[in-house]
Amino acid sequence: MRKLLKYIAVFVLFALVGTVGYHYYTIYQRNLAVQAKIQAKPPLERVAGTSVSPAFHSNLAFTKNLEQKYPFVAKAAFKTPQAASWGKQYIVPGLRTTRSYDFEQQKLTQATGMTPQGLTVAGDYLLISAYDSDYVHASVIYVLRLKTGEFIKTIILPGRPHAGGLAYDPVAKNVWITGSKDEEAMLAAFNIDRIEDYDYAKTKKPITYDVNIMLPTLARASTVTYFDNQLFVAFFNVYDKGRVETYNIARSGAQKGSITDEELREKTGLDMSFSSGATTITNQIQGIAVTNQHIFLTQSYGGANSKLYIYPISAARNLNEKYAEHVIEMPPYLEQVYAAGNQLLFLFESGARKYARDTITIMDRVLALNLNGLLNTW
Repeated sequence: MRKLLKYIAVFVLFALVGTVGYHYYTIYQRNLAVQAKIQAKPPLERVAGTSVSPAFHSNLAFTKNLEQKYPFVAKAAFKTPQAASWGKQYIVPGLRTTRSYDFEQQKLTQATGMTPQGLTVAGDYLLISAYDSDYVHASVIYVLRLKTGEFIKTIILPGRPHAGGLAYDPVAKNVWITGSKDEEAMLAAFNIDRIEDYDYAKTKKPITYDVNIMLPTLARASTVTYFDNQLFVAFFNVYDKGRVETYNIARSGAQKGSITDEELREKTGLDMSFSSGATTITNQIQGIAVTNQHIFLTQSYGGANSKLYIYPISAARNLNEKYAEHVIEMPPYLEQVYAAGNQLLFLFESGARKYARDTITIMDRVLALNLNGLLNTW
């Protein structure tokens, strides 16, 4: 009888353990399914051949990933009111596929290697530049509606420039793009009014620039920003100090709206410009933005955390890292920053096929942050 009771007790114990184990196993499986659903790529959506759906994350996954790895950034992004009516987390279009000119096939085909580089607000538009990391397709500018993030169109640029920086002059209404010609630094520009009418399907041509201006004193034009009737153009250097040069925009005369040196143009027939000022900066600078109170520099190279350097405007002549008021760690592959008052926008290239991988926080959206919120959480 005792043996029977013992067997019954053992059986009941195993049954109880099995029931409890199965219960927790089903919970575990459900959690895995939920996590898989959260992390699953959103369905591919296209407009005129360019993907407009997130390349990697649903809204929930994007938020959770940022909260887990960069909680101070997430708090400033999601729990602090934005400092401008247009501040939001914009989906970067074209990361999965972009319809652009194929130089090998000499027609429009689908590019899957577009890598975002430059970012600026231009009137009612948000503009994002990108180059093809396969170097087959023409570089592009994606045009989004600023207030809603709605994708409007893709502008195809002449050639395959890196297009590392974008800036907008609200006075002359010109969009400026960094580039090069014959391995020399160059800035190109076109008027914002051209965006509305641009349609490759009709013209079968890339957009044309109104000006191409050589910058002979700068080794390379890596990024650019606009502030107070000037263009600030920075040179990215991997190991040594970089450089920022300023160029005054003419507000009258034959070169109104341009930085071209008119006297030099009359003598040589070339569009060139010499800087009105310059200073050294730390190495590996990818983006620059200037406001009445601050200068922002973004530093990134490789898969390590990026850095945001925040300087007082009084440090404009000495942007050494030791003079920064704040140095904030950001996700990897940070490119250009845009600033308007206390509203900041950050563009990353980690969502591009060339750089995306599981070991980093992939940013497939433009990150909008309130500066005060960021400083209060850092």
